[in-house]
Amino acid sequence: MVQLQSQLEQDSVDAQITYGKAPPAGEESFKYVYKVPDGQRHTNFEAEQFTMAVTNMRSVKPFTLTQNGFQLERLSSPAEVQWDQEEQIKTVYYPMMEKLLKKATGASRVYIFDHTLRKGTIKEAKLNGAVRRGAPVMGAHVDYTPKSGPSRLKDLLPEEAEALQQTPYAVIQAWRPLRGPVQDSPLAVCDAATLDPADLVSLSLHFPGRTGSVYNVSYNSRHRWYYAKAMETDEVYVFVCYDSREDGRARFTPHTSFDDPTCPPDAPERESIEIRAYAFWQNDANGHKDVE
Repeated sequence: MVQLQSQLEQDSVDAQITYGKAPPAGEESFKYVYKVPDGQRHTNFEAEQFTMAVTNMRSVKPFTLTQNGFQLERLSSPAEVQWDQEEQIKTVYYPMMEKLLKKATGASRVYIFDHTLRKGTIKEAKLNGAVRRGAPVMGAHVDYTPKSGPSRLKDLLPEEAEALQQTPYAVIQAWRPLRGPVQDSPLAVCDAATLDPADLVSLSLHFPGRTGSVYNVSYNSRHRWYYAKAMETDEVYVFVCYDSREDGRARFTPHTSFDDPTCPPDAPERESIEIRAYAFWQNDANGHKDVE
């Protein structure tokens, strides 16, 4: 135990993690992503920052989706993709990610439904006082909730959703840098085993024509944060955004970009791609086992 603690202290950085405050009594957290209706506030969300140790996950035991909500995978061969070509991402990169996610999760079926390309730095957001679209997101959050996980499935696969919801399923995200090693604005993930359900605060996101929901995360001193130091382009974070099973496994994995205090001042801005997918275990009523 002493040896492990010493290792953690040696391979961690102290960084500011942005958490969300609980909404005022009697209110639910909300945010308008586009045009705000007349007379309405843009959001009632308030943030606060805490200094947390963010540990290099390479220096500790391997993590698993079931126990911790995330794991680090490697691509057998990085795809040569023109990232400004939408169709090329879907026809070349999606099949590659589908194969990786089946291997990582043991799922019988993987359905990739969207992706996001990001480029920028947290420092830029701090200077401008706002986060532009496509920039790294600074704030601990989970992309799906018990409400939005099932509802998004119904939107995407309306004819199959009812049958698919009778089997174990999950929303999985795969995050990969497009330029390495990542030094500026790396992504950190929180060990789901250190999460208390009360730490998750639902936030309604109002889009034109639909309303989604995500979780903001409130501060808890028990949280343990990890990142893959100097992450390269042949490495991929795989983590759980929502899992339908309530059997003690990790169901939600908070994540956020953070400003690494050890980042060189001349480090290039971060470029990354993240994909979100539904994973289904159609032949396993009891769920999946971790794949080593």
